[in-house]
Amino acid sequence: MNKNKKIESFLDHFPPKVAEYCFNLWNELSFEFIVSKKRDSKLGDFRFAPNKGFQITVNHNLNPYAFLVTYLHEVAHLITYQKHKNAVNPHGQEWKDAFLEVFDPLLDPELLPSDVVKVLKAYLLNPVATSNGYTPLVEVLKKYDPAEEAVLLLFNLPEGTIFQLKNLRLQKGKLRRTRYICQEVHTGKLYLVAKNAHVQLIEMQA
Repeated sequence: MNKNKKIESFLDHFPPKVAEYCFNLWNELSFEFIVSKKRDSKLGDFRFAPNKGFQITVNHNLNPYAFLVTYLHEVAHLITYQKHKNAVNPHGQEWKDAFLEVFDPLLDPELLPSDVVKVLKAYLLNPVATSNGYTPLVEVLKKYDPAEEAVLLLFNLPEGTIFQLKNLRLQKGKLRRTRYICQEVHTGKLYLVAKNAHVQLIEMQA
């Protein structure tokens, strides 16, 4: 595949004005980049194997801005690993510094929407292990999801609401730190559900 073809494939997933920057990171850091199927457990990951080298994956179903955040999150892991190997915490200060450094050239309203830039500047001062753990970022990124894929976030539902999560029908209860205590409607079993979980509202019959 020639360079132009590769850049075109990056344009399919990244915001157009930053796609070449993301392509150049891939070109310079020499890692295998895989656009993965949707995974409920993670948005992306970084791996290193002595016989295979570096690999970064990002879920295909993310909107361009969420895809960008996840991609650069994983690139920051790669940069941190190159400098420190496994001698530092995976989401410690070294990773946070790398994440800000690699994202900083893109924090410009000329390149990304101003609302996204504003939230990212705050988030990158002390980023958490997953972007889903920072509610303002979750909310601003969700604004750019295609309408037909828009989903509800659990924390937006009133207490007592019945909702669907995978194959479970649950009722929202009290918040415990970052998770809600939810009760399965049929069995009464209790589950702790992340406040930013993507859920479906169930229309109750009158």
